[in-house]
Amino acid sequence: MNKIMARHTTFRGIRQLHTIISKETITPSSPTSPNLKTHHLSLLDQFAPDMHTPVCFFFPNFKNGDAKNLKQSLSQSLTHYYPFAGRFPTPFSPFINCNDEGVEFLEAFHDNPIHDFIHKNEQSETMDQLFPYGLSGTTRASCPNLLDVQLNHFNGGGAALAVSVSHKLIDGNTISNFMNHWANVTRCQSPINPSFSSSPKSNSINLPKFILEDSAKVNYATNMFVFPNSKLNELKKKVIATGKAPVNPSRVEVLTSLIFKHTVSANMARNGDSSKLLLNLSSAMNMRNKFVDENYPETRVGNLFTLAIANMGEYSGEMRLSDVISEVRKAKMEFNGVRDMQEAVEKMLNTFGTIQGKIFYSSSVCKLPFYEVDFGWGKPVEVLVRIPDVDDYSMMLLDTPSGDGIVANVHLPEEEMAVLKKDEEFITYLQDV
Repeated sequence: MNKIMARHTTFRGIRQLHTIISKETITPSSPTSPNLKTHHLSLLDQFAPDMHTPVCFFFPNFKNGDAKNLKQSLSQSLTHYYPFAGRFPTPFSPFINCNDEGVEFLEAFHDNPIHDFIHKNEQSETMDQLFPYGLSGTTRASCPNLLDVQLNHFNGGGAALAVSVSHKLIDGNTISNFMNHWANVTRCQSPINPSFSSSPKSNSINLPKFILEDSAKVNYATNMFVFPNSKLNELKKKVIATGKAPVNPSRVEVLTSLIFKHTVSANMARNGDSSKLLLNLSSAMNMRNKFVDENYPETRVGNLFTLAIANMGEYSGEMRLSDVISEVRKAKMEFNGVRDMQEAVEKMLNTFGTIQGKIFYSSSVCKLPFYEVDFGWGKPVEVLVRIPDVDDYSMMLLDTPSGDGIVANVHLPEEEMAVLKKDEEFITYLQDV
């Protein structure tokens, strides 16, 4: 393999050498059938943000000779996930040409050991090197590939397998299903094949800009916070004891509300003006098997989520977690009994039309089998879900490797992140170092 590119980076005093050692295009092992050559985006796909979603899996026991098998099994998997190997004909097309052009598979070598990259609590330029082309917020206008892969080798052994997939085609369920499918094929096991709708031609709709940008450029930071179940259960009991919370709030609801509450406090400390407060909390909801007139199984490829947006109003005093949880539940209930995608999109459009101020976008992939992905080297010791570099308040929740807590990836303006990290009440719920 020929060396293609080398980059030097200093991270916390550690000099790192990042070298791309190979680059290859992987195509489906069998050509896509003529009747499947066009994949139309659903209305919910069109509503999804136009960016790539990067996810990285760390495997200390990777065997160096397994790269060839990994590429072969990817080729076989692309036969079933055929739109992944296609292209958008234009940057704004509502459909994909499933032309089998393939996906990019890069291999990189990092001069530092794998453990220098595990359990880092901040996203950084060095961590970005794990992903193909550093794709964190890339749109399809600048990146035609729907899927890129990078296999990272480390000094001393081990590997990290990173994928970057267009959000116009996937949500959390789709990524999890695809990675487990690929892993099962690699281990010569029988995978669960994906489901595609034989939907008619896409209806092109006028959508609001999903990412609401600041009028003035603001630098954002992303931090990973670990919350053990013991402390989340303690917090849950406190919320229930008030008698004002919904029945049996989930860990995700409690943690989302806690982070939102303290982000609002940090925002107030930064701005000192209640009119600028961040008071809209959006929760992504998986709608598979929830539409009344349309049935989409868990294996359905695409964006099958809706955004339930809770407007908390203007708060001049202390925000109570029970109030936040109640408003989140109320927003979610608006989608009960929704007939189909069309009605779901109409509800979201109506909500966006009434929103004032910014939105905190929250989503969770807790309970999805990301830690079940096994290519034959054992299960990953850590999974990193990279939040794209966009001008938005956002959080992504993921189970800890052992399942005994939740990792919260939180994306905030730098000044507010600095306030949050020093918030004494917030810190009490974090995992003890």
